[in-house]
Amino acid sequence: MTNAELTERLRVNVIAFRHLQRERGQLRHLGLPGVDAFSLPTLPGEAYFQQVYFADAGALSAALPALEDFYRGQGVAAWRVLVPPGHAEGGRLLGGAGYRPDEHLSDAMGLVLDDLPDVPPAIPLETPDTQEDLVAINVATYGDWGGAVAVWNRPPRLPVHTLVAREAGRPLACGFTLDVGDTAGVYMVATAPEARGRGLASEVMRGLLSDARARGMRASVLQATPQGMGVYRRLGYRDLGGWVSWEYRAA
Repeated sequence: MTNAELTERLRVNVIAFRHLQRERGQLRHLGLPGVDAFSLPTLPGEAYFQQVYFADAGALSAALPALEDFYRGQGVAAWRVLVPPGHAEGGRLLGGAGYRPDEHLSDAMGLVLDDLPDVPPAIPLETPDTQEDLVAINVATYGDWGGAVAVWNRPPRLPVHTLVAREAGRPLACGFTLDVGDTAGVYMVATAPEARGRGLASEVMRGLLSDARARGMRASVLQATPQGMGVYRRLGYRDLGGWVSWEYRAA
């Protein structure tokens, strides 16, 4: 499986992840041919939450006027289009339309499960009935971002596969996978601040990957923070390249 194929699987999986947020009342969505835009109008000044994903430059070009109407209509003054590796034409198009590259937002990573041995976790992991522990660990680690994390406690029940590592009854590390087709996307991996440096996130990841293999998944994809890239590389993920955020600020 090529890097380009894994990148496309990641794009599709992330869009499905955003739809889970939308279904819980947090995000609004504009769907156009080959383009998906999500907004968080309760935080109009946070461009990070106003994100656009596209399949090809032609679809993006056709969508630009509707994107501006969508965000302006909600009082959002700045939004971002995420340009994956291999989509240089999309970057050129955005530059000509007044967008500016804002930052290297995240690193895409992926693996093919059959390329790696199945290494089960070395510690017991739990499959919780709710997302309360996952939310608590992520809030303690990253903050709540105006309710962006707590949204995972809302109904309906999430169609994800969550694992939690505990010690003496206390939740210390977590993460979940979202299956789209035969690809498991990894999200919300976090370790409680007091438990960092013990390899707990790696054990959670081993559990998530082992379970994904058992469900018949072929690949796994994720977006890594700089702090997490080393963990994922050691697990066998390969670097697919950075997604560049192109930002537009309305006058």
